Amino acid sequence: MNAVTDSPAPATDRARPPAPPAVPARPRLPELPALRPLPSLSAVPTPDVKLAMAGSGAVFSGYVLVHMLGNLKVYQGPEKFDAYAELLRTAGAPVLPRGTLLWGARAVLTASLLAHAGGAAVLTVRARRANGTLLPRRGRRPRGRRRSPWAVAKRSMRSTGGVLGLFTLFHVLDLTLGARPAAARDFAPGSAHANLVASLSRPPVAAAYALAMAALAAHLVHGIPEIAHDTGLAGTPAAQRRLRIAAAVLGAAVAAGNTTIPVAVLTGRVR
Repeated sequence: MNAVTDSPAPATDRARPPAPPAVPARPRLPELPALRPLPSLSAVPTPDVKLAMAGSGAVFSGYVLVHMLGNLKVYQGPEKFDAYAELLRTAGAPVLPRGTLLWGARAVLTASLLAHAGGAAVLTVRARRANGTLLPRRGRRPRGRRRSPWAVAKRSMRSTGGVLGLFTLFHVLDLTLGARPAAARDFAPGSAHANLVASLSRPPVAAAYALAMAALAAHLVHGIPEIAHDTGLAGTPAAQRRLRIAAAVLGAAVAAGNTTIPVAVLTGRVR
């Protein structure tokens, strides 16, 4: 007798497990427009480069005047000069953390320096490509005729700018960071008066300081009228002449005021 057995149901007939609940589709975020790459400095139009240099130059022109007036406090003695230096560090406190305004001013000056130096480099390259020289093409100067101080200042803008850049680097290493060998051996953080006297007591440093002030005067004499010209504020020829006189007076005053300090230190007037 053949036993009849129930064969298992085919796999297709077995009960299937319930399907998992469908996950709702995530809403698609709107696509953001693609960011345009910043133009390279070489692609910036020349008028815009000149405006950037004019703005940064105006910042530096105001800064060197205020800085010179602050430096002259060294003649009031160590207590007054150190108190002035401490005021710069704590300006805005306690509303703002200590050093906030000082570092903000440093950030503005750093940005201005980068804009000014970068703009000068771009204009130098473009002048070289256009004229084959760094100076405009002009006829030969008649023999025996000397260049005016204005023409000398104009032709020396790049060289005086380079001198000022190197001096600024040395000045920061010397009196701000106290980094050797730029700084004096007796540098002490927070002792502004003692650090200044110790630094300028070195004759080579005092001579470099005076040379940098002469370069600053020449740079201001031509730079300030150029700021007015590039921003469209030059006005009439009479106004331009008055502006040149004002620039010469400002340059001479800033240079003379700052140069008296190393002279006073070397002669023992400031100790």
